[in-house]
Amino acid sequence: MHADQESEHPWLIEEKKVLAALLDAGVPTMGVCLGSQLLGEAAGARPRRASQPEIGWFDIELTADGKRDPVIGALAPGFKAFQWHSYCSPLPPGATELAANDTALQAYRIGNHAWGIQFHAEVAEVDAVSWAVNYAVDEDAVRIGIDPDTLSAEILERIGEWNALGRDLCGRFLESAV
Repeated sequence: MHADQESEHPWLIEEKKVLAALLDAGVPTMGVCLGSQLLGEAAGARPRRASQPEIGWFDIELTADGKRDPVIGALAPGFKAFQWHSYCSPLPPGATELAANDTALQAYRIGNHAWGIQFHAEVAEVDAVSWAVNYAVDEDAVRIGIDPDTLSAEILERIGEWNALGRDLCGRFLESAV
């Protein structure tokens, strides 16, 4: 699903309201992929289709602000991230850009309590492989010619290190939330 598909997924409307309330209340929040797009919209940046889908492993570079960020900074100067998206969030008004690549904004911070990340730091092996094997349900994955066998092999090769990165990122977010 995409952030602008409220008619197909009406729960998105309420989700955006909840995220706006969390932002207003200063509640520590992290949005991942679609969640980052919804968080960005709640903060005033309407998601849009990315210049190209990012499905698989992609390089991401941190900005100068990103290198100093308490959650993202440990990933400096950059990293290879697992992604599966066709939409992205522009930088919300007043937010700080933390990471990007040629395709999209990859991480941002709103104030000192909310982060959006476009990549899937949370994904487990079983889920990532399932996405790859069932790629045909995503018209963009079909259009760009995803090879499920190759992608599954890459996932199996990289996921252990990727999950360690995700756990560390989550831990830093939780530390910053107190």
